[in-house]
Amino acid sequence: MKLFAAALGFAACVASSALAQDSTQVEEVIVTGARMIDWDPDDIPAVQLFRRADNLIASVRVVNDTRDAAGRRDELTRTLRGMARLAASRSDIDLSIETEGVLVALTEDMVSTLTLGQDGARGDTSVATLVVKTPITASDTLDSASGRLEAFVAATPATGRSLANISDDWQLSIVDPPQYRGTILNLIAEDSRRASAAFGAGYSVQVSGVENRVTWRQSGPLDLGIFIPYRMTVLPTP
Repeated sequence: MKLFAAALGFAACVASSALAQDSTQVEEVIVTGARMIDWDPDDIPAVQLFRRADNLIASVRVVNDTRDAAGRRDELTRTLRGMARLAASRSDIDLSIETEGVLVALTEDMVSTLTLGQDGARGDTSVATLVVKTPITASDTLDSASGRLEAFVAATPATGRSLANISDDWQLSIVDPPQYRGTILNLIAEDSRRASAAFGAGYSVQVSGVENRVTWRQSGPLDLGIFIPYRMTVLPTP
């Protein structure tokens, strides 16, 4: 699914501003977005850290076709503010914008800065595309987690001719992927020791590529395989 960040012309500048104001902000990355590397199954290393994704996310398209331009913007802006207020009142829902595969929280105060997009060739229809997300718990299924998002969007207090709908497919996100580097390196070292023991004294095990960045892939409806693209080689001892 492609998240239509272009529908919010302010997305990139808001994201840059938000990140600049808080240099300690932890990055949240969309698993199947622009930042994901398309790995061939044969290239995925044997050692992976399997865990649940942090959030289930969906793209929400908010459209308004009121003929008067000022009225259209007013109705759409009021709807977006209502959506932001509703999200702020819930602990299991967050509203964001997306830029280059990274999520940045959207607050009610930010709504007034929106530069609304146009719905294709329909010059009298304005659109905004946001990202809604919910934390994935240990007991969640895809149905239960997606149901929370659907219920939130259905409860949006739409103003005038505004209409909010979930568009495209469900996606996952991961928060601060580099935090798993140490755990993955320990798993690689443990696997290397087992390989060394299995082949015996006549062989040595060499590992390369551990300087690579942590990356990820979707391994199930709500699950991820997190790994470092390393390579292990077993060679005869000289």
